[in-house]
Amino acid sequence: MQKGIFKIITLAALLAMLSAASLFAQGSITVESQVDRSTILIGDVFQYSVIVTHDTDVAVQMPELAANLGMFEIRDYKVLEPAQKEGKIISQTNYLLSTFDTGEFAIPELQIGYTTTTDSTVRFIKTEPLTITVQSLNPEEKGDIRDIKAPLTPPREYRQYIITGLILLAVVAAVVVLIYYLRRRRQGKALLPTRQKPPRPVHETALEELQELAQSDLLATGQIKEYYIRLSDIIRRYIEGRFFIYAPEMTTSQLLDKMRDERIETQYIDMTGEFLSSCDLVKFAKYVPEPAETNIITQLAFDFVEQTKMIMAQPEVAAPAGEAVAEPATASNGVVTTTVDSETEEAR
Repeated sequence: MQKGIFKIITLAALLAMLSAASLFAQGSITVESQVDRSTILIGDVFQYSVIVTHDTDVAVQMPELAANLGMFEIRDYKVLEPAQKEGKIISQTNYLLSTFDTGEFAIPELQIGYTTTTDSTVRFIKTEPLTITVQSLNPEEKGDIRDIKAPLTPPREYRQYIITGLILLAVVAAVVVLIYYLRRRRQGKALLPTRQKPPRPVHETALEELQELAQSDLLATGQIKEYYIRLSDIIRRYIEGRFFIYAPEMTTSQLLDKMRDERIETQYIDMTGEFLSSCDLVKFAKYVPEPAETNIITQLAFDFVEQTKMIMAQPEVAAPAGEAVAEPATASNGVVTTTVDSETEEAR
C-alpha cells in the first residue's frame, strides 16, 4: 500500500518537473490591451494599444494592419521600438481607430503569435476584448447617423456690409495716395504736378556740349582718345534725339543701316559715316591723329548738327496796308541783307 502511494507521488513529481521544464523552454510572455478613452463621439479617432512583455528568447508576431477589429476601422498604426525593463522586452503597437456608428461596440480579442529559440512551433496568446461607447454628436439623437439638417441662414445686415465696404475703400485710397506721394518724393517732385518748362532743342544741347569739349584741355594734355570718345558720344546722343534712333548702343555699321532704313538724306548718312569711322580709328585702333585732322573732325561734328537741326517754322503775319513788305533775308558771306519793294518805299 505504501509502495503504491510512493509511486503515485513520484510520478506526480516527475510530471510537475516536466511541465516546469516545458514552461521554461517556452519562455514567459504576457499581453495587455488598452485604449486612451472608453467613450468617444461618432467619427472620433482614438488610440488602441497592444503591449506584449516577453523574455529575450521569445519572438513575437504582432497582428497585421488588416486585423479584424469589429465595427472599428484602422486609420493608422505605429510600431514602437522595443524597450527593455527588468530583463524583459516590451513590444508595443498603437492603432488609431474610428467608427461611424453609435452604441456600444467591443474591440475583439487579437491573437499574438510567438515562438522561442528552442521551439519553432507558433503558439498564440490572446488580448482581452474592450468595450467602447460611441455617442452621437447630438445627445438627443440615438442610433445611426441622421440626415444632415438644412443650414441656417442668418439675416443679412446690409448696413454692416456698407460700413465695411466704405472702410476698405478708404484704406485702399489712403494706400494709393501714400504710394503716389512716396514716388513723387523719391523722384524729387512736388505732390501736385507743376508746369514744367519745355525741354531744350537737342541741337542746342549738342552745340553747347561740342563748344565745351572744343575749349577743354583734353587735347593739350594728350588725352586724345578721351576727346574722341566724348566727341562721338555727343553726336550719337544728338542722333538719338533728332532722328529717334537709339544710336548710343549701336555699332557704326548698325547705325548707318538704321539711318538708311529711316530714309535719311544720303549726304547726312555719309557725314555720319565719315565722322564715326574717324572716331572709331582713335577709340579702337589706337590711331593718333594729327591736330589738323582733329580740327577737321570737330568742325564736321559742328556742321552735321547745324545742317540737320530741326527748326520750327514761324507763322507768317500779314503786313498792314501801305507798309513795306520785306523779302526773306538772304545771307552772303555771313552778311544778312533784306530787300524792300521799291514802289512801297516811294509811297512813303
